Amino acid sequence: MKIVVIGGTGLIGSKVVTNLRQRGHEVVAASPSTGVNTLTGEGLAEALTGAQVVVDVANSPSFEDKPAMDFFATSGRNLLAAEKVAGVKHHVALSVVGTDRLTGSGPGSLSGYFRAKMAQENLIKASGIPFTIVHATQFFEFVKSITQSASGDSTIRLSPVLMQPMVSDDVAAAVADAALGKPMNGMVEIAGPDQIRQDELVRQYLSAQGDARKVVIDANAGYFGITVNDQSLVPGSNAHLGPTHFAEWLNRSKTQKTTDKQSTSASSLSGKAAQVVALLLCGIVFAGLSFRDAAADESSTDKPKVATESKEAKVTPLLSKDLKDFPGKEGLMITVEYPPGSVDPIHRHNAHGFIYVLEGSIVMQVRGGKEVTLTPGQTFYEGPEDVHVVGRNASQTKAAKFVVFFVKNKGAPVLVPAK
Repeated sequence: MKIVVIGGTGLIGSKVVTNLRQRGHEVVAASPSTGVNTLTGEGLAEALTGAQVVVDVANSPSFEDKPAMDFFATSGRNLLAAEKVAGVKHHVALSVVGTDRLTGSGPGSLSGYFRAKMAQENLIKASGIPFTIVHATQFFEFVKSITQSASGDSTIRLSPVLMQPMVSDDVAAAVADAALGKPMNGMVEIAGPDQIRQDELVRQYLSAQGDARKVVIDANAGYFGITVNDQSLVPGSNAHLGPTHFAEWLNRSKTQKTTDKQSTSASSLSGKAAQVVALLLCGIVFAGLSFRDAAADESSTDKPKVATESKEAKVTPLLSKDLKDFPGKEGLMITVEYPPGSVDPIHRHNAHGFIYVLEGSIVMQVRGGKEVTLTPGQTFYEGPEDVHVVGRNASQTKAAKFVVFFVKNKGAPVLVPAK
């Protein structure tokens, strides 16, 4: 069926989109970057046409009281009104465990944000559209923000409040399950497999990061300025628990950090070296073949000279930007145009690569994975350690075009030749 994911290019949204597409559904990743804006209504009607399910995982760009309320109220009204017109049968929204318990006042607190989330939930309940609201506990990925919010010069003051956090992958899987299930017209809670106190959570995170700062327990510190107790951030007894433990995620993150450091120290790109990498990405092997063939033609006296069409791909840089919220990381966006018959050499990207097909069809495969043929609107992902063994135009007669977004270490090569 057709499913529209609002916020489909964000942390959770992109994972939900991938999950649902892997299950064989038609999925629209809707966000302002793809031409769908719930605040203005732009592109909503077109995106929702023929959709049976809408999944809303969009988040306010600001946690301040008024901007958050404006976002969730306006976005919610526009989205639900468009769903009614389109005949959507199931609305799924992601919210937070304890939202109704986190609306107390406090200077500089996030209480206004949670009041805005409550307003969003109330709009959903009053809409008349069958719904499921998924309440998730805090993500493992948020531990860095928790640490920063409580950091002093050499110590970090935290409340020992009980938590039950979970990894974003498990959140996305649970949201996808809800989208494929029947509307509950109510709320389901999801959480990680283990309960842990906030101070110990951060203590383990700092240890894994090699950070020597000390965590000091402060019972009055609360949670982002909100007074909390041991029931505020944990789910009830009927919560669905994800399988990933915090220690497992820390080990995985530590391994990735080590790999990233090795990649960064291996090479730094000058402008000229970056051009060389781009040529490799375009299919420099075919440029070499074309040169060899041309030379052979010129050296032959008994064959007519025949002009050969280049099979070199064309790469166009669109955007390069430092990701200030992720120190040492940068984003790189390009378009790649495959002429008919174009083929890439075997390679590996020192990056997380997200591919979205615009025109034609392409064939992609990483070592150990299946060969897939992608058509317009379909996506492909490969990680820093994946070896890209197949990358080619599926057609010998028609061109293909796709956009690639890389998240990579700043200054590190985006491509390494592989065997």
